[in-house]
Amino acid sequence: MAKAVSLDDHIRSALDRALTGVRGHLEADLRAFAQDLARAAAEERGRAVREAAEAAAADVRRQAQAQLTQFRDAAQKHADELRRTTEAQLSELKQALEETRRNADQLVDAARRTAQTEVDTARRSAQAEIAAARRAAEAKVEDLKTSTDRRIAELTEEIARIRKDAAADAEGLVATRIAARAAEHERRLTQAVERVRTDHHQAVLAQTARLADGVRSLDEARSLGEVLDTLAECAGREVDRVAVLVVKDDRVTGWRLSGFAADAPPARSIGLSLDEAGLAGAVVRTGVAVSRPAAQPGPADARQPALPPFAQDAGTRHALALPVIVGGAVAAVLYADAPRLEAPSAASRWPAVLDVLVRHASRALEAMTVQQAAGLSLPRPLARGSHAPLPGPVEHAGGEAEADAARRYARLLLSEVRMFNEPLVDAGRRSRDLLTRLGGEIARARRLYEARVPSTVSARSEYFDQELVRTLADGDRSLLGSVP
Repeated sequence: MAKAVSLDDHIRSALDRALTGVRGHLEADLRAFAQDLARAAAEERGRAVREAAEAAAADVRRQAQAQLTQFRDAAQKHADELRRTTEAQLSELKQALEETRRNADQLVDAARRTAQTEVDTARRSAQAEIAAARRAAEAKVEDLKTSTDRRIAELTEEIARIRKDAAADAEGLVATRIAARAAEHERRLTQAVERVRTDHHQAVLAQTARLADGVRSLDEARSLGEVLDTLAECAGREVDRVAVLVVKDDRVTGWRLSGFAADAPPARSIGLSLDEAGLAGAVVRTGVAVSRPAAQPGPADARQPALPPFAQDAGTRHALALPVIVGGAVAAVLYADAPRLEAPSAASRWPAVLDVLVRHASRALEAMTVQQAAGLSLPRPLARGSHAPLPGPVEHAGGEAEADAARRYARLLLSEVRMFNEPLVDAGRRSRDLLTRLGGEIARARRLYEARVPSTVSARSEYFDQELVRTLADGDRSLLGSVP
């Protein structure tokens, strides 16, 4: 039906094109006729001619319209006849297609039945072959089982004979091997014991050598700061972590750290009250060594002093704090800790070694202080920290022994000022106002100097001033600034 509709549209389109062509020809003829009439009208110059022309044009239009109507009717009849013919052909084609579909369905059913018959025949044949193969395989398995059982029995008898023969041979061989292994084990055990004894002896000798070397290094130190540096260095060879703290006005400040983690605070930035210092504060109060056994996980024991803040959160460790005593007062504290050891060894003797080092450092500082105060010359020439002499009248003064003693005592006092006020010294050097920042400390050192050095010493004040420039200002007098 859709094809018939399309054919009608095609016919109508053809009719419209034909009508359009006829209408064009007629209109062209009409225009030509009108032009002729116009020319006739123009020639006759009369109204009658125009009316006749209009009547003729109207007659021509009526004739053209009649012709168009006849042509449209003929075209419509032709289109209807063509539609009926097309519909009859489509009906015949549908009937032929339906017949072809029925024939195809019959062929497919016949092929399906034939295929199913062939499949059933093949299945029955395969099942018969599988059954025959299974029976043959079962017969072969039974024969193989019988043969295997017989072979196993033969092998079992042979194995029993071999085991019986090998047992007799193995008894002698095993006894020989056991004796050889026992002798080898005894030899290795003896060698291991000998190595342990040798290593222990060498460790003890090395520790003794380090202690003797530490004592010699402390004897060679020529100032308070050098003694404390040497003490920290020697103690760091014996134990994992070491801290040297100096005491000033009921506070402890850091001097040197060794073995602590990279994120630990700088030594000179540590400043703690005696309560905050924990173990170190208890040493300052009592003047005797204080130890803390290896801490166990859980709440801290309130009866034992706490570890210093910089030494906390390091796991299970054995801590010890020892006093450096000068003139009956605690001048510094040596703090040390190490992991807990389950069994005694040469490494566990570090508390005793540190005690010897601290006691010798205390004696060295006391001797140094007495020598400086008494103006006695040291038994050995200055090997460390010596200064080049500054030009001036001091170098030409009389009484060279008294002058040397005065300079050494001034150097000791001002070295202590620099040691206990390191941040202020650094800031004063940068700002060139050391006298303003350290005026009180310098005045106190000058009073102690003048109380110990006799006024009979020539140029007594000049010695102190020269050491003030040399020790605090690194030889640059402009860093002192002016007194406000």
